[in-house]
Amino acid sequence: MILLTIMILSLIFMWLNHPISMAILIIMMTILMALLTGIMLNTFWFSYIVIIIMLSGMLVLFIYMASIASNEKFKLSMSLIIFTPLFSIILWVSNKNLDLMTSSEAPINVYLNYLFNSPTMYLTMIMVIYLLLSMITVSKIVHIYEGPLRIKK
Repeated sequence: MILLTIMILSLIFMWLNHPISMAILIIMMTILMALLTGIMLNTFWFSYIVIIIMLSGMLVLFIYMASIASNEKFKLSMSLIIFTPLFSIILWVSNKNLDLMTSSEAPINVYLNYLFNSPTMYLTMIMVIYLLLSMITVSKIVHIYEGPLRIKK
């Protein structure tokens, strides 16, 4: 089910022409791929590392594209509007035909709960606080008008 969704998102990628929509689609594909690898490996540490690396790369690309093309209009193509619901319906119908044991979403919920259960809850909270403090520190160090992406006047 997750692999089929990743393949459909990669087909949708061909119809996108705006960098922001491409970045959003790559982020969605990364989250799905990390979820799939976490389920297959029974541990999500590798998935967390992949998500952090991809999101940081997408953040750099987003900042770059926002500084280059800040006033570009975001338009959806008609083929994308038709193609996305069509494949969503195909995905939904194909899920109904699968065996109930293979399409059960219960193991996904169990594996995702490991992150917030008692043994790893403190480590998760420490990582979240560390990332928040890092973000605040970087935003205080970098000045708006002295940064590398400043607008020339």
